[in-house]
Amino acid sequence: MISVEVNQKAHHIAPETTLNDLVSKLEIQTNGIAIAINNKVIKKTEWHTQTLHQNDAILIITSTQGG
Repeated sequence: MISVEVNQKAHHIAPETTLNDLVSKLEIQTNGIAIAINNKVIKKTEWHTQTLHQNDAILIITSTQGG
């Protein structure tokens, strides 16, 4: 297991877990979100190939509607 941080909360995941796997595991709604790993935004089209590594800092941002 490796340790990553998702929105400043520690999670333990299997090595070779992809960003897409993590989103599925955490049951996160994928519409209207952006994800950055170590301050680099990852395109949604790359989530299935982006492998997570020990101590990665993952930030999940949800868009909101306002007026």
